[in-house]
Amino acid sequence: MENLKTGYPSKDQMWNQYYDEAFLKEEYPQMHIYDYLKKLNKGREDLTAISYFGKEVSFNQFYDNVDAASKALRGLGVDYQDRIMYLMPNIPESAYLLYGTTQIGAVCDYVDPRPDSVDLKVSAKKILSLFQEEKAKYLIALDQCYLGMLKPIENELRELGVENIVVVSASDSMNLKSKLNYLGETVSFNGIKNLKIQLEKMKRISALMEEAKKTSKINIVPYLQLVKDCNFTCINPIEYQKDLLNLIVHTSGTSSPMPKPIPLTNDNLNAYVHQTMGANMTMAPGDRALQVLPYFAAYGVVDVVHAGLCHGNNLLQIPEFTPANFGKLILKYKPQTIIGAPTWFLAMMKDSSLKNADLSFIKMITYGGDSMDVEDEINFNKFLEEHNCTAKITKGHGMSETCGCASYAISTYNEPGSIGIPMPNTIYAIIDPETKKMIKFEDGKDYIEGELLISSRAVTSGKLDDKVIVPHVEYDGVDYIYTRDIVRMYKNGLMKFLTRSDRSFTRYDGFKIKPYEIEKIIKDYEGIKYCVVTPYQDEEKMGLMPMAHIVLDDDKELTEEERISIVKDIIQKQFVNNSNVSTRQIPTRFKFRTELPVSKNSKIDFNAITKEEISGDEIAVDMEETNISVGNINIYQIKKPFVKKLGK
Repeated sequence: MENLKTGYPSKDQMWNQYYDEAFLKEEYPQMHIYDYLKKLNKGREDLTAISYFGKEVSFNQFYDNVDAASKALRGLGVDYQDRIMYLMPNIPESAYLLYGTTQIGAVCDYVDPRPDSVDLKVSAKKILSLFQEEKAKYLIALDQCYLGMLKPIENELRELGVENIVVVSASDSMNLKSKLNYLGETVSFNGIKNLKIQLEKMKRISALMEEAKKTSKINIVPYLQLVKDCNFTCINPIEYQKDLLNLIVHTSGTSSPMPKPIPLTNDNLNAYVHQTMGANMTMAPGDRALQVLPYFAAYGVVDVVHAGLCHGNNLLQIPEFTPANFGKLILKYKPQTIIGAPTWFLAMMKDSSLKNADLSFIKMITYGGDSMDVEDEINFNKFLEEHNCTAKITKGHGMSETCGCASYAISTYNEPGSIGIPMPNTIYAIIDPETKKMIKFEDGKDYIEGELLISSRAVTSGKLDDKVIVPHVEYDGVDYIYTRDIVRMYKNGLMKFLTRSDRSFTRYDGFKIKPYEIEKIIKDYEGIKYCVVTPYQDEEKMGLMPMAHIVLDDDKELTEEERISIVKDIIQKQFVNNSNVSTRQIPTRFKFRTELPVSKNSKIDFNAITKEEISGDEIAVDMEETNISVGNINIYQIKKPFVKKLGK
């Protein structure tokens, strides 16, 4: 092929044939993310930037609210490069504070706002550890997150010098119309019984907050009051500085059970947005974009929030989300842009609420975080076509370390099963996963396979406080990061995902599961000989969940009660009492086995285990959970057999 000169993808960059040559030569934006946002939206000030249960906020109003946030933070005492730890869901204040914090040169440190454990003290200790390790100085949280995860550690926070905790309510940005819309949505989606439960919960939170304000050893500051008190505070927005830290996001499921911080700069965020401008994405000013993905993940705060606003999108705020309501949300809000996990989209095909729905309003529907089978992708595109939607599902490949999406598949390079081509000015290299040597195309072969390396301006430096969090490697003078993803790349630059070298997969809610982490946690329990964790399809949650296959040291026959007792003890000792793990790492099925299947070379056959059907004799672990809360854990023996298939 004429596009191949050296045979090395990183040098030939065959994918550039799909991009505008003039765009590839354009200068990258060198400015603050807030200035870049306003520059791109000049002349669009009257368009809606945010919608919250029917309440619309124009870009002009958005800018006023961002400036008010900057004033409030200055009044609180926040200074240049101070780090503010945020425990916040998708509400308008989260967006105002993102730009308000960085406008004054401070740093947003986003952590998962949901408790990691049903034991709130365990979750609180984890937040305390992150607060100390990441050298945060201030805390801003949703009221129920404060009650669950900050109140139990107030004594420790006070000893660390924390004098104030700013508390935001999900109703702070609601007017009468949006409150009525919220109540109506609760009834429509979850029924009148759940509305009563929700109202009781809101009443209880309000009472607990009033009590906390009186008894807390730390000053509890309502955000709205802080904004009001600081209305006349002067702010001097900082000037742009190259490589200035302004954001810390976190991965889920990494090489350690604790979430890994990913430091990002103005340059990283703006580079990502700039790349989307030349990547042929169908995002247009005025389009409604469903905002479901969280702030603590780069995929949410960069790809949805910053990129969406820079494109002039109207972000539809969804503060509390369950995949079961995904179809209902789409029907209610009719977004042009939907970005989410593949399992959410596959569940749409079985959603009764979408059976006869007209989905012609959808222009861009994109998944990330995990792969989708070719057959599933074809069937989903057929589903869209049958529902009057002219769009096809698009997808890509990326990591938190790359600000989310680093490759994208659309138009002529959106083949089923592919992850597209590298984004503009992004370089992908292929190396041998064992030798780490670069692989090139050989004569007579149309593709190469190996581990991906990525280089772009959107890639994190990987350093935080002089600690190397994300190792970089240099090949031929180009700086890359490893992905641990094994792919096939064709001569035209198109790529197909094959597997992850660490067997990781994504839960129904987007949380990344690293099996070896959970296996180690369980194998540390006395009496466990082997443990293998695999994904299974949870029909109720409409996505993947982890299952633990266990072989005991003692292979004696166990009664149902004994199996349940062992699982309860494992969960309590290895997960609930362990502040270094997340509740979302708990396997929701446990299968006791006498042996594990092995391959021809006598290694554990993980693929064979994954393809097994659920027999119906597993121990089930059911957890009540949404994206911001965890409820009770119920453990029981499955009584009726049912079939599990992953479509592999």
